[in-house]
This record gives sequence, C-alpha cells and structure tokens, in this order.
Amino acid sequence: MITFYEHREEKLFIGEMTHFPFPPHVHEVAEMVILTSGSAKINIDGINYLLSPGDAAVVFPLVPHSYEEVSADVGGIAAIFPPDVIPEYAGTFHGLAPESPVLRADRIGPDTRHAVSRLGELNMDDDLPLCVAYLHVLLAGILHSLSYHPVYDYSEQDLANRIMRYVSDHACEEITLETVSHALGISSSHLSHFFAEKLHINFRHFINASRIARARLLMRDPNMTLTEISDACGYSNMRTFRRAFLKEVGCLPSEHMQILRTRVSGTDTP
Repeated sequence: MITFYEHREEKLFIGEMTHFPFPPHVHEVAEMVILTSGSAKINIDGINYLLSPGDAAVVFPLVPHSYEEVSADVGGIAAIFPPDVIPEYAGTFHGLAPESPVLRADRIGPDTRHAVSRLGELNMDDDLPLCVAYLHVLLAGILHSLSYHPVYDYSEQDLANRIMRYVSDHACEEITLETVSHALGISSSHLSHFFAEKLHINFRHFINASRIARARLLMRDPNMTLTEISDACGYSNMRTFRRAFLKEVGCLPSEHMQILRTRVSGTDTP
C-alpha cells in the first residue's frame, strides 16, 4: 500500500464521513468512522475491511489507511481528533494497538448509537462542546469494546512522525534521501530502512506517490486545471505527470479528474 503523510491544519473534525474514495495516507491524529447507511471498504494497515451500517472503524495515529470503495448511498459520522482531545483515552492511543480496528454493529451499544444519531443532527461550528461530549461517548463505547496489545517503541513513533511530516512538506520540491537525512540529523541508511520496513516502499517511490496523492486531492477543486495541478505537485511537464499518474493510479489524470468532479458535483448516477 503506497502511503502519503497528510499534514492536517485542522486537528479536530466531527461530522459527515467522506462520500468518495481517499488514497492511502497517515496522519498524527486518530480517526474514527461509524456507518449509518451504505457500505465502505476501508484498508487499515494493509488489511481490507468491508463496513456495513452500524459498523465502526478506529484508526490510530500513524497507521496507514485508505477508503478504497464507497457506495453512492453511504452515510455516517467521521471523527478526526488529537489523541489527547479527551485525556482519559490518550494512553490508549499512545501505548496500545487494537487487535482489530473494526467493531461490528452487533457489538455497538445503545449509548453509542444515540451519540451517532445526535452527531448527525449537530454542526461542529455551532455546537462544538456538545460534539466533543458525544465524541467522548463514542470513544467510551467503542474503545472499551476492542482488544489491544501493547506498543513500547515510543521513540520510533516520534521519529516516524518527524520523517513523514518533513517529507510531506517538501515532496513537491527537489528532494533526495541525502537532503532529508541531513535535515533530520539521521543517516541515509536509517532513513532508507525506515521506508523499507515501515512503509514497504523505497524513498523515491514514496515521493512520487506523495505527489500523485496530492494531485488527486487537488483535482476536487473545480477551479484548477491539470497543468496547474501538475506544476503544484512538482512535475516539470505534463508528459512526466501523465506517466507518473498512470503508473500509480492506473488511468490518465484527465479520466480520474472527470470521475472525481462528477461525483463531487452530485451528477453521477447510482
């Protein structure tokens, strides 16, 4: 799974879940989705899970995940939040990893279902304290129902965060393994080992994947042309951009952009 680091300026989001696929990524915050309708195939740490109405999935910080397939009628609540937004659960996110990140509908309690229903009626901009309170209810109901194993290597997690944040910030520039290792004060061999062992990808492939992932996100903006997107993602010409996009996604950028913008505008058919 080719993964890019999503540097989120908005650290807290509680609202409707995404209605379209999202490429493989990681971020330093936690993420949770609970479906109320439709279906979604989500890949978490290399494993595919098919979510149905009532199912919940929790993604811990720096765990690769993507939304591979999302049905047109999907509905649900998504929460993206710092692990310490509710202090009682900070230790769970920092010191443990779930045996399985998915909780099926038959294990979701009535309090959790009520919180999901209420969050569907609220707006984070107007009802932030209430939204956070219901997020507390969701975490209480879902996290306590999962099984965990301990994670001890805190220093490695911090290094992973630093590496991926730096590379994400500079992926669209002229960047090499040597410039990154120098900027972060680590050896090139250590950096190369990190990408091979943690992400199962070499450094240059990760840079290309990060650029294409950014391009796929920019394609949702109806005001941007393919040439502008190519330039913004660090490609010197459209030919190189098309070739790289075709290799990563399996179709031409013009084809992918048309699909995305049709779905975002709501003109697609079931």
